[in-house]
Parts: sequence; C-alpha cells; structure tokens
Amino acid sequence: MAFMMKPARRVEWTSERIAALTTPDVRQLRVNAERLSNPEIVERCDAVLKERRRTGARKPRAQKEAA
Repeated sequence: MAFMMKPARRVEWTSERIAALTTPDVRQLRVNAERLSNPEIVERCDAVLKERRRTGARKPRAQKEAA
C-alpha cells in the first residue's frame, strides 16, 4: 500500500499579511520560517517586529463578547 501525502498548503506571506498578525503570531511565524530555511519570511517578520518595537504599535486583541 502506497502512502499518499497531501500537498503542502502554501501561503503567500506578504509584509502586510504578517503585519496583520498579533506579535506572538509573528514571532511564531518567524520561528517556523527559520526552521524551514525561509530567510525571506524571517526578514519580513524581523522588519514587522522591529517596527512594532520602534513605534510601540500592537495589533489589538479581539475583545470577548459579553454574554
């Protein structure tokens, strides 16, 4: 019996898309990109993180709805 792998899901990580993530998500994406040897994504993550440190800007967390 042959093992069939699903094709890898490919996401286009633009700077804008990365900037829309929360800071912890950007950090995790950077870790994953580094593990997968994708220096372009690492650089984009670094640029977003650097900009957030410089300006103090953060992506706001979603607020929980009051029940």
